[in-house]
Amino acid sequence: MRNSFKRALTTAGVTMALAAGSVATGSSAHAEGHDVYTAYSASSGYIMKPGMAYFFSYGDNFELYDQVADGDGVALLVDLYYSGAYYRVQHEYWGGGSGTYKKINYDFAEKAKIRFKVCTQNGSGGATDNCGSWTYATA
Repeated sequence: MRNSFKRALTTAGVTMALAAGSVATGSSAHAEGHDVYTAYSASSGYIMKPGMAYFFSYGDNFELYDQVADGDGVALLVDLYYSGAYYRVQHEYWGGGSGTYKKINYDFAEKAKIRFKVCTQNGSGGATDNCGSWTYATA
């Protein structure tokens, strides 16, 4: 009986270790050329970050989200890498209100390197604030 119990514990331990290994080394949830990148604004004192954006490399599409009812809109800043430096290609504002988002279409060259970040912005002509860090992506 004692050996059966030890064997059961050993088998359970090996099974758990294998399961943990497969979780830690599992493949990512994207196909080649279908990467999804995410950027957030800085928190600006809220639990939830006010702005968020997804970039979908297949189709070169962004989704820009306003997540907090703070009176500000959100801004998406997009830079394209060219000749050794990044250049601003877009500053997109969205002021649709908390819980809304805007789809933005681009047509980057295949394998173009870009970077983007999300900020809060007070109105379409306002200055950006609470910017998150750059997210680097390949179109």
